[in-house]
Amino acid sequence: MISNPEDLQSNLSKLIENADAFSSELLEELRFLRQALQRLANIEHDLRKQTTFLQQLIDLIPMGIAVHINGIIAMVNPTGVSLLQAQSEDELIGQKAIELVHPDFRQKALERIQRLLQDVPASDFPIVPFVEEKFLTINGDAFDAEVAGIVMSPTEEGTPILVLFRDITQQKQQRQALEASEARFRQLVSLMPDGVIIHKNRRIIFANDAAVQMLQVECAEDLIGREISEFLLPNERCLVEKRIRELLDSWEALPISKNHIIRPDGSIFLAEIRAFPFKDQEERAILVVIQDITERERMLAELEKSEAKFRLLAELLPASVFIIAENGELLYMNQSSKTVLGYSVEETMSLDFANIIDRETLSVGEKYFLALEIGETTRYELKVLSKWGDWRWLDVWITKTVLDDRLVGLGVALDVTWRKEMEQALKEHAQHLVTALEEERRRIASELHDEVGQQLIGMKFALENAQRHAKTPQTQRAIQDARQQLGALTEQVRELSLSFRPPMLDDLGLLPTLLWYFKRYTERTGIQVHFNQYGLNGLDIPQAHTLTAYRVIQEALTNIAKHANTDEVSVEFKVTRTRMKITIRDNGVGFDPNEVFQHYRSSGLQGMKERVTILSGKFDIQSAPQQGATISVSIPLPSK
Repeated sequence: MISNPEDLQSNLSKLIENADAFSSELLEELRFLRQALQRLANIEHDLRKQTTFLQQLIDLIPMGIAVHINGIIAMVNPTGVSLLQAQSEDELIGQKAIELVHPDFRQKALERIQRLLQDVPASDFPIVPFVEEKFLTINGDAFDAEVAGIVMSPTEEGTPILVLFRDITQQKQQRQALEASEARFRQLVSLMPDGVIIHKNRRIIFANDAAVQMLQVECAEDLIGREISEFLLPNERCLVEKRIRELLDSWEALPISKNHIIRPDGSIFLAEIRAFPFKDQEERAILVVIQDITERERMLAELEKSEAKFRLLAELLPASVFIIAENGELLYMNQSSKTVLGYSVEETMSLDFANIIDRETLSVGEKYFLALEIGETTRYELKVLSKWGDWRWLDVWITKTVLDDRLVGLGVALDVTWRKEMEQALKEHAQHLVTALEEERRRIASELHDEVGQQLIGMKFALENAQRHAKTPQTQRAIQDARQQLGALTEQVRELSLSFRPPMLDDLGLLPTLLWYFKRYTERTGIQVHFNQYGLNGLDIPQAHTLTAYRVIQEALTNIAKHANTDEVSVEFKVTRTRMKITIRDNGVGFDPNEVFQHYRSSGLQGMKERVTILSGKFDIQSAPQQGATISVSIPLPSK
C-alpha cells in the first residue's frame, strides 16, 4: 500500500526530467500510474469523509452504542456515556463490559456472547435480538435496559462486539402500569352484571362472564373470533352496521339502542345496547355493553296496561282521585274532581293549595302523610274552599308509594260535607236533648224540693199535731212510726232532688258546687277526693260546658264508689280561654275499657263520652285490671 502518493509523484517527475532516453512505452506507463495514484488519493479522501460521517452518525444516534473486544470496552458513544452516568468516554474505555451488567443478568449475558462468537461465522455479522436486562451505571445505580449485540470483523486484538442499548425503565413502568390497569379493567368488567363484549373489525375479541351467561354458552372461548352479525336478526344487521360506521367515524359514543340478540341455541332476547369506541394496541375497537331488558319491557307493558286501567277507573269514579309528590306538587287529578270542588283539572294543577285548604286540617294531613312508611295508608279530613266560595269537607284516604322513582301519595278524596253537616245537626239536636233533659231534671228537682218537699213538711206538722192529741199510747206509737217514715221519705226526696240538679249549680256556679259535692261524696262513701283546679274562678264557662263537666265528674265518682274498691281519688280541672281539661284518676282494681264499651256494660261511661262528643271534645279512658283507671276529657271552649 502506498503511504504517501505526493512524494512518489514528485520523485517520478524528477526521474522523467533526467531520463530523456526513456521510450514512449515508459511514458505511457507513467501516465497510467499517475491516474492510479490519483484514484487512490480520491478513495482515501472518501474514506476519511465516510469515517467522519459515520462517527457523527454514531454520536447522534439516541441509543447507547459501545464496542468491546475480549470483554474490554473500546468505544462508547455520547448517548451511552450519558446512560452510564460517566463524565466522558475515557471513564469507560478499558473497563470490563460485564461489570456494567447487573449481577442477576451476568450469567445469561456471558452465555449470549459465547453463542454469538462460536455458533455463527463472523462473516455473517450476526445480531443478537433485543432482550431486557438490567445495567449498572459507574455509580452503581441500576436501570432497566433493552440490549442487542452485533459481531464485527475480527482484528489482531480479537473479535469486536458492538452493543446497542437503551434505557427502558420508564417504558417498563408504563407497561407495568398499563398491564395493571388492564388487569383491573378485566376484573371490573368480569364483575359487571351487564354483558360486555369487545369486537375489532366486527369480530369478538373479549367477552365477560355476564355476556357468557346472557348468551348461554359454555365459556368466553365459544364467542371469541365470531362475527357479531351472527348474533343479530337479519333485518337489524344493516342498522347495526350503520351504527358501527357512525361510531368509528365520529369516535364518540352513540345513543342507547335496542336490538334483538340471537343466542347460539336460537333463542332471542331484547337487549339495550351501549357502544363505546377505543383503541386496542393502536387498532380501533368497540366496547359493547349489553343489558337484557326482556323482563323489564314486559313489566313496562304490563305497567302501561295497569296505568291505562287505573286512569279509566279513576275517571269513572265519582270521587276525586289524585297523585301528589312528597313536596306537595300535584302530579295527577281525575276529571271527577271538578264535581267535588268546582275547579277544572287544569285549574287544579295550577292552584296553590295553601290558599284554599284550611291550615289546621292541612297540617294534620301533612303530619299523617310524612309519618307513613311506603305501602302504608292513612285517613284524614281536609277543609277546602271550593270554587263556589263555600267550605267543603273531604274525607281523604292516601297511600305512600313509589312512582317513576319518586315518592308520591296516591289518594282518593270523597266529599263528606253532607255528613259533616248532618253530624253538626245531630250534635245540635243532641245538645238540645241534653239541654231539655237538664231542664227537665231542674224542673223535677225544683218540684221535688218545692212542692213535694212542702207537702211532706205539712204532713210532718200534721202528724206532730195528731200525736199531741192522741189519747192512747198505741196511737202515739203509730203516729211516731209514721213520722219516722216520713222523715226518711223527706231525706230521699231531698237526695233525689240534689242528684237531679243541685240548685247551687245555677245560683253559685261550678266551683262551689264541686266543692260541696266532693265534701258530701266523702261523707257518704268514705273516699277522699284530692281536687286541683286552675282557671275555674276567673273564666266564664258556658252553661252547656258547665253541666257536662259536672255530670262527667259526678258519673265518674259514682262509678269509682261502686266498682273501684279504693279509698282515694284525684280530680284535676284546668280551664284556659280555649279549652277545659278534666283528669280523674284512681288506684283501684281497674278494668278493660274495650270490653266495657263493646258489651255496653256501662251506660254511664257511654253517656259521659256522648256528652263530651256533642261538644266536639275528646274522651279517653286508660285502664287495665289491677292498674287503676284514668279518665281524660278535653273540650274546646267557643271563642268570644
